[in-house]
Amino acid sequence: MFNNLLNSFHETVAEAKEDREQLDRLLTISTPRERLLVAAIAVFLCALLAWFFFGSVARSIVVDGVIVEQGETLPDGGISVEALAWINSEIAPDIAAGMPVLIEPEPADGDTYAPGGTVRAIAAEPVSGGPAAFETAAPVSVHRIDIVLETTLPQDRDPESLAGMKCRIVIELGRQSPIGLFLMR
Repeated sequence: MFNNLLNSFHETVAEAKEDREQLDRLLTISTPRERLLVAAIAVFLCALLAWFFFGSVARSIVVDGVIVEQGETLPDGGISVEALAWINSEIAPDIAAGMPVLIEPEPADGDTYAPGGTVRAIAAEPVSGGPAAFETAAPVSVHRIDIVLETTLPQDRDPESLAGMKCRIVIELGRQSPIGLFLMR
């Protein structure tokens, strides 16, 4: 305002008024297209916020394992298999019977068959040749997972061929809201 002493006070006020009017024109949402854009952004943010609190996200873990043996064929047509897997000791207690499971063969095997089923039972395998005291202190331990495959095997698939298959085992631990996952960390 006092930068140029040659300008009169009235000229300085007129320039400031023009700047405010220009700013008002820039901030005004005047066309229907602009209003529609603002409304769409508001709806999107409300939907995102609602999903954040009321939506659900699947929590699952993925472990590497080996199917060690095929169990019996069940009366409902399912096949029982047992797998050995390295599971984090903190997560292992969260796994319970009835949880959904997907067995994905290793890509090196070239097998595209990925049977699904449920956990029938899970138990920690005892450490062989070492003190049992170290087993509880280890961050990961070997667990034997008994899985009931709910899908029937393809015609070209021999049930005995599952034994010895290296795989990734995906176990769904449950579903919860995104805010619950965020607060859990």
